[in-house]
Amino acid sequence: MTAAPHPPVVRPEPVVTMRAVWSGLDAAATPISGLATLAVLVRALGASDYGVLVIAMAASGVCLAINPAIAATTTKFVSELSGRPGRRTVAEVVSVALLAVAAIDILLLFGTALFNRYLCAWLFGAASADSPHLGQVLWLAVLSMALQQIESVLAGAIRGLERFRRQAAIELLSRTTLTIAVIYVAWQSRSLVLILAAQCAVYCLSMIVRALALRRVLPDQRLFARPSLAQAAMLIRYGGWMGLTALAGVVYASVDRIIIGRVLGTVAAGAYNIDLQITQLIHFVPASLFAFALPQFSRLAAQETVPYREIGRTFRASLLGMIWTALIVAAAITVSWPLMLGLFAGSHFAAGRSGVVILLILNFLLLACNVAPYYLLIALGHARAVAVVTSISILAALILMAVLIPRYGLFGAAVARLVYGVGSMMLFPRALRTLKQDAGTSHGL
Repeated sequence: MTAAPHPPVVRPEPVVTMRAVWSGLDAAATPISGLATLAVLVRALGASDYGVLVIAMAASGVCLAINPAIAATTTKFVSELSGRPGRRTVAEVVSVALLAVAAIDILLLFGTALFNRYLCAWLFGAASADSPHLGQVLWLAVLSMALQQIESVLAGAIRGLERFRRQAAIELLSRTTLTIAVIYVAWQSRSLVLILAAQCAVYCLSMIVRALALRRVLPDQRLFARPSLAQAAMLIRYGGWMGLTALAGVVYASVDRIIIGRVLGTVAAGAYNIDLQITQLIHFVPASLFAFALPQFSRLAAQETVPYREIGRTFRASLLGMIWTALIVAAAITVSWPLMLGLFAGSHFAAGRSGVVILLILNFLLLACNVAPYYLLIALGHARAVAVVTSISILAALILMAVLIPRYGLFGAAVARLVYGVGSMMLFPRALRTLKQDAGTSHGL
C-alpha cells in the first residue's frame, strides 16, 4: 500500500522583513513632511493664521471622514484576491472604491461652495468677518483632502497587492515634493490660499503617478473594470461598517480642535494641534511600520490551507513589535520634548503644557496597543465589531469634549481623548476570542 501523502507544511512568514522596512519608509514620509512644514508654517503664518489653517483642515477631515474606510476596504479585498486569484479582478474593486470616493468628494465640494459663508461663520466666528479669503481657504482645504483621499484608495490597492517597495518610493517622492512646494510657497507668499493651492497641485500629480504605478502591477494592466451590482453592493456593505469606524475616528481626531477654536480661539487651536502632531507619532509610527500586517492577515485568512494558528503567531509577533515601537517613540518624545517644542513651535506656541502632553502620550500609547487587534478584526471580516467598540468609545469622548473643553481648556480636551484610548482596549479581548472562535473558518470574498 502507498502511504498517504503528508499535508503540506506551512512555514511561518517572518513578520519583520523588508516589508516592515518599506512600510516604515512609507509611514515615515507623512509625519516627517508634516513636522517639516509645521516648523515653517508656524513661523511664516503667525499664530492666528496657522490656527485658521488647523481649523479648516480639521473641518475638511470631518466632512470626508468616510473616505479612509473605503481605502482600508480596498486594501482588504485586494489582499484577499491575491490570496484567491482568479475569482474577481482587482480592477473591479478599485473601480468601485474610486467611484464611491469621487461621488462623495464631488458632493461635499459642491455643498461647501453652496454654504460657504455659513460654514465659515460657524467655524471661524468673528474671524470670518475680518478676512474675506476664509471661504476660499475652506473650499481649498476640502479639495486638498478630497484629492488626498483618492490618493489613499490607489495607495491602498498597491498595499493590498503587497507592493510595499513601490508604494514607499511613491510616498517618499510625493511627500518630499509636497514639503518643498508648501515650504517655498509659504515662505514667499505667507498666503493660506496659495499654500493650499500648491498642496492641491502636488496631490493631483501624485494621484496620477499612483494610478499609473498601480496599473503597471495589475495582472491584466487594467485600472478600471465594470463590476456587477452584487459585487459593488458587497463592497459597499462591508465598507459601510468601516465607514462608521472611520467617521467616528475622524470626528474624534478633529472635533476637539474645532471646539477649542470656537471656545478658546485660533491660537489655542494651533497650540493644541502642535502637541497632537508630535505625540501622535507614538501611535502613527507602529501603526504604519506594521501596516503590512493588514494585507498579510487578509491573504492568510483567504488561503484555506493556512491554519489559524499561523495567523495567531503573526498577530502576536505584530502586537509585540507595535508595543515596543510605541514605547520607544514615547520615551524619545518625553526626553526630547522641550527641544522638539522649541524646534517645531518656535516662540509662538512654546508655552508649557506638560499636563496636556502627558495625557496625550498615555492616550496614544493605549491606541498603539490596539493597532494589531484592529488590523486582525478588519482582515477577518469583523468590521461590525470594530465599528461598535470604536463608535461607543468615541461617542463618550465627544460628550466629554463638549463638557470639559469650555471648563478646563486644553487639559479637558486631553482628558476626553484618553477616554477613547481606554475604551478601544476592548478590541484586544475581542481579537483573542475571534482567533479561537473562527479557527478553521475562512473569511473573504
